[in-house]
Formats: sequence, structure tokens, C-alpha cells
Amino acid sequence: MSQGANDAPSGMPAPAVGVAAPHADVPPNGRGRTRIVVVGEFNSGKTTLVNALVGAPVLTPSCIAHTTHPTVVGYAAKPSLTAEVASRKRTPVTWTQLDDDSARDDIRRLHVGAPLQRLKQLSVVDTPGLGFADSESDQRSLLPCRTADAVIWCTPAMQAWKASEERVWLALPKRVRARGILAVTFGDEIASRADVERLMERLRAEAGPYFRKVVMADECAALALEVIQSGKPSQTGLQDGRAPQRARRRKRTAALSAMSRA
Repeated sequence: MSQGANDAPSGMPAPAVGVAAPHADVPPNGRGRTRIVVVGEFNSGKTTLVNALVGAPVLTPSCIAHTTHPTVVGYAAKPSLTAEVASRKRTPVTWTQLDDDSARDDIRRLHVGAPLQRLKQLSVVDTPGLGFADSESDQRSLLPCRTADAVIWCTPAMQAWKASEERVWLALPKRVRARGILAVTFGDEIASRADVERLMERLRAEAGPYFRKVVMADECAALALEVIQSGKPSQTGLQDGRAPQRARRRKRTAALSAMSRA
């Protein structure tokens, strides 16, 4: 199959078929990489936000058509695109190959690797859009939220925080929602600063109780950068959902050590 001009993310060369590509993602409890999952209804600006979070246009508009699978963006020494199947085996692919519906049948998720310094400490998951009245598809899209350090819900400024969004968000476990950030996308479509302030005031009143933070989307990249620089998600609003568990384990270990010395 020939390779199209838009096969590679943002001008980066697509991996050659049959050449093993490095794994782009690291398990959230593996080597300490902060994992952010971006969710929301279709056409809510998720892919644009993912690019802002990683600091480069890794996912191009041509990639958007392929977000029928979660797409994990992580560090790799060379640009890569791999498809992970149910057995967790990864196979190098091109975006053109993914245009073939039969090639997608057993794909579990996609992995995009990029040689970006920020991605050595951060991985971001772009999820398929919600709201197609397909509950099974929605559940697959939301599954990555359960292992995230932070979950960013994208809501478009001109139709922010609809009842359908609230319904899906509140159906998630409370421990997931505790890591949530509501990000308002397409803010440039709002006519004036006063209108922005009124919108944010409404969202903080209506959705604020369900999220750790309510921000404009362009603030999310700054939050992610703070996490990388500080290494402490809880200080910025990108909460590390496993921190309380680790703290309890440390306390138990300290108590047992004290008892053994007594």
C-alpha cells in the first residue's frame, strides 16, 4: 500500500512497516510518567488540546478521522505509529493503512511516539468522541480515565457543559472525577472578555462542584508544564490519583519498621 502525504504526525516520517517501533507509552504505575487522558463529545477540540499539552502538532487533522480508537501520545527516540491489538502486541502501521476498515477490527489502541523532551515525563491519551448514542463505544472511550493522573473534559465554548456531558461525567467513579479538569475549548469564538468571564462564572457554578478545576483550554498546557517542572501533580490541579495510596503504604511500612525495632 502506498503511503499518503499525511501518514505521519505533523510532518514526521511514518514508521516503516515491519520495523519494530519503540513503545510510546509507559504504564501509569511504571516509571513515574504523568498520564493525562483527554475526553469529551465529538468535535469538542480534544485533538487540538492534546497537541497543546505535548507542545507540538503531533496529531494532525488527518489523524482525527482515526480517533475511533484511543490514541496514546508518548516519548519515542524516533517518530512512530503502532497499533496495539487485544493480545497487547504492537505492530507498526501507517495512517493510510488505517483507512482500511478491515485493518481496524482487532485494534485496541494506537500509539504515537515522538522525540519530544516533554514526553519523557508525560503521556497523553486522545480518546474517541462521545455522544454518538453508542454506549459500548462510549465505555471504550472512557476506560483510559480509570488509570489517569488527570482527566481533562473538553467542552466547546459556544455550547459549554450540556446536560449530556454532565450525565456522562457523573456516571464515572468519584475517584476518577476527583482528578477531573473541565477545559473550555474554542474560546476564540467568544466575542469579548466580558462574555468569557460570564461563561466561566456559569461553569464554575454549574460544573465546578464536579471538577478539580474549571479553566480555559489554553491554560491546560501551562498546568501540564508545571507538573513536569515540579513533578508534583497535586500542586497544580493535575492530581496524582495514586498519591493517597502510596502515602498510606509508606505509613504502614514506617509503622511496621517501628514495631520491629521495638
